[in-house]
Amino acid sequence: MHSAASEGLVRPHLGLASQPVYATLVQFPAVCFVGALLTDLAYWETLNVIWETFSVWLLTAGCIVAAFAGIAGLLTWFRLRHVRGLRFAGLHVAASLLALLLSIVNAFVHSRDGYTAVVPQGLTLSIIVVVLMLLATWFGWPRPQYANDAGGTR
Repeated sequence: MHSAASEGLVRPHLGLASQPVYATLVQFPAVCFVGALLTDLAYWETLNVIWETFSVWLLTAGCIVAAFAGIAGLLTWFRLRHVRGLRFAGLHVAASLLALLLSIVNAFVHSRDGYTAVVPQGLTLSIIVVVLMLLATWFGWPRPQYANDAGGTR
């Protein structure tokens, strides 16, 4: 049985996350940047320097792999027309690139000595990056396309 809602459903066009190389690479920086936020919070709470060091390592590793994920994502963006045509694809790309740029800045902020390496700028940048990554994930999430009366999509 088909409902009225499912009859207007057109085969889903999967977003950027459907691309195997991009989808594989993008997981690593996401974990690193969330880990950097957690280690920033741990440093802020304990003032133990090892947490600041962990943040630098996580940011550096995340930025390196994010650059490769960005290259894979941009290749997908330029190579596959249907990806560019997705409703939120441009916002996904913008949020992802901004998160990478802010993470690079954050790595330099964290390279300073002591408390000022994390609080308040490093911690603030880490929070912004994680929020941007959540937005990029939401923008890049595959959504079904619905047909309208003219046979196109909404």
